[in-house]
Amino acid sequence: SKTISLTPVIPRREALQALLGGVGAGFALTTIVEAQHPVHEHLASPASVEHAQQKAGVAAYTPEFLDAHQLKTLEGLAEAIVPGSTAARVSPFLDQLLAVESAQTQRAFLGGLGAFDMAAIAKHGKGWNSISASEQDALLRDASTADAKSAMSGMSDHFQNIKGWIVGAYYSSEPA
Repeated sequence: SKTISLTPVIPRREALQALLGGVGAGFALTTIVEAQHPVHEHLASPASVEHAQQKAGVAAYTPEFLDAHQLKTLEGLAEAIVPGSTAARVSPFLDQLLAVESAQTQRAFLGGLGAFDMAAIAKHGKGWNSISASEQDALLRDASTADAKSAMSGMSDHFQNIKGWIVGAYYSSEPA
């Protein structure tokens, strides 16, 4: 017997657009995408999103902005922050968006990726891509809850920036 779901399926992109355009736009922006976060400008342009998704969707994707190590690091971070990001092709999509970003925004993003690699090396003696999932989760938890007095205080800003990109990209995509 076949199960029929009565719950409507709303694509992630439509849900994001409804939230950003609806009465709760202020709440949605601070909850899903920081209001001043660079990804917001990209998400406001459906044509830009569609173009980046088409380029990122190819099977043998070649990065345009990130190098292979950075793309793999981003993929690991994205999957740890938002499970399902790999299947949603978040990393190649972000590579496409970052390729047309300002040098300042690109530096901030690369600084965040490098900070997570360096934190992994400092704590575990190996880079982000080589530590276990539980070690990654612990570093993310420390970075997301760091306060100004913490040894990880600088990581909080990197975490918020990277997370903003990942969440924005994930919710602008459609499931594969």
